[in-house]
Amino acid sequence: MFEVTSASQSDIGRVRQINEDSVLEAGNLFAVADGMGGHQAGEVASGLALAVIGQYIEDNLGLIGGEKLVEKAISSANAAVHQKAASSSKYRDMGTTVTLLYREGDTAYIGHVGDSRAYLYRGGALRALTRDHSLVAALVEEGEITEEEARVHPQRNIILKALGLEPQVEVDVVSVKIEPGDVFLLATDGLTGLVDDASIGEVLASADEPVAAAGRLVDRALEAGGPDNVSVVLVSFKGSETLVPSREARAYRPAGDEVPGAEGSGGKGGRRRTTRWIIAAAVAALLVAGAVGVAVYFYNQTYYVGARDGMITLFRGFPFWDLGMVERRTDTSVRFLPDALRRRVEGKLEPQSRAEAEETLESLEREAARNSVYVPDVLGKKFSQARADLEGLGLRVESVLVSRPNIAAETVIEQSPLPGARVGVGTQVTLEVVMPGAPAKEV
Repeated sequence: MFEVTSASQSDIGRVRQINEDSVLEAGNLFAVADGMGGHQAGEVASGLALAVIGQYIEDNLGLIGGEKLVEKAISSANAAVHQKAASSSKYRDMGTTVTLLYREGDTAYIGHVGDSRAYLYRGGALRALTRDHSLVAALVEEGEITEEEARVHPQRNIILKALGLEPQVEVDVVSVKIEPGDVFLLATDGLTGLVDDASIGEVLASADEPVAAAGRLVDRALEAGGPDNVSVVLVSFKGSETLVPSREARAYRPAGDEVPGAEGSGGKGGRRRTTRWIIAAAVAALLVAGAVGVAVYFYNQTYYVGARDGMITLFRGFPFWDLGMVERRTDTSVRFLPDALRRRVEGKLEPQSRAEAEETLESLEREAARNSVYVPDVLGKKFSQARADLEGLGLRVESVLVSRPNIAAETVIEQSPLPGARVGVGTQVTLEVVMPGAPAKEV
């Protein structure tokens, strides 16, 4: 039997105006989610995902085993977020990461989609339990950049998989046999993108209780600049011979969302409300003029990458309401990007500085180059050589035999697509090949 204690903390950070993260502690279920989409759509996505996951698990306790229960709960949340995104233009392209821990007996099931993370701290060592579904993680795996470079890479916010982007999603699920003394950490990239694993391990080693450790982890992220929302959930398992009731479900509400106590109507309370409205209106009027100037300034300093006429394009301005202006359109088609990344680009990536957006553009063009080739000219070659040339580039080959009495057998006389065409890896190239027959006429 285990004595289970947990703690969570979520902070808006030092830069963002909205906290799009959500956290959950509910009995044996713990989770973090990092929403995206802007204009509070990310906040809606993360909150909706955790609400659906919590309800699904509650409704199916004892009916579905732990691993399948986690997978189906996250899939159900994906469907709900996708449906919500399709319901209104203000929610279009919204999505969220999710990383959860569900405890069943002495086993912890970790479900994961996106770049939020789960860690296990055991015996003084910290071990990652999840793999980021992000562009920089893929680059690290391919050996193109190091872990240290990934931490400051301009495309570190580009994720390849999230809830809500598609009707279905592939969920990573791992199981861990719980041992006394285990501490599990769930965190959004607001922490892991700024605080390295060694520092996280130091905090967990020095803090006896989850509440203290959660606070210190968030403080570390804020001390490192806090450019993003940061959220953590810590779950500690200690050996116990007594049954400890699970904690009641506790939903996280960002600071400022509390419902204020109602004032009495009429009298001094009513006059105070009237005065406050007059003051607020006056202040708002003064701020409007300044806000317009600020908006124009930031419009001209903001860039993002999206798609125009099917091509990867750099825009200047704001990515919402189609306010961006084309700064530079490349000749690289978005169809050469991996499907998840293509959808992100078509839905417009997050705003950046010009230098960062230019680097994002270059990175996307490199990714497209890895997934596309130019069709070589194999006309006049023997079919065996032509096929070897094409298959060596990752293209598929289909041959069509034709009769040409004056041309040597096995010669390629037509090809489609034509030489020089840029196509995706795996594209089929059709070759017209002279069939064996009458010998070629000597010239």
